[in-house]
Amino acid sequence: MGTTGRPYTLQRSQVTFSSFLILLFVLLSPGAIGAVDLVSENCPLNTHRYTAQLNSPHLTAVVGETITLHFSLDPPKMPQGFFLAVNMSALQEPNAAKGNKPDILTGFPETSILFHEPGVYRYGVVVSLIAKSSCGGVKADTILNGEALINVKP
Repeated sequence: MGTTGRPYTLQRSQVTFSSFLILLFVLLSPGAIGAVDLVSENCPLNTHRYTAQLNSPHLTAVVGETITLHFSLDPPKMPQGFFLAVNMSALQEPNAAKGNKPDILTGFPETSILFHEPGVYRYGVVVSLIAKSSCGGVKADTILNGEALINVKP
């Protein structure tokens, strides 16, 4: 109780300062820094120990039929709490300016493409290992940066 006989309540500045002191104490305690270093050293994004491969970078397709690009991961088991993203960028797409772009559904380990026009198509393919924290941040490591060449027949 305070001197007025009413219960004592902390002011916002006191709570903020107290929280800051507790956080500072935790961060400066001897084991905290070692734990942070250990986590960063073992993080798959920092060690770059994962790689992805496009199993067949040269494919043949037929207009109107869906083809599938198959990917593999090395080591094959993805780390817990991470996911993979596939991004494809057109390097060469015949008749794309006329609105005849293929339908692409990216995914790992398979990406599907449906072609509407014949021709030779070339794509930049990037696979990233991604970690998304609960605080809204995202970190990524590019584990494949390659190309796919697809000859589409009528």
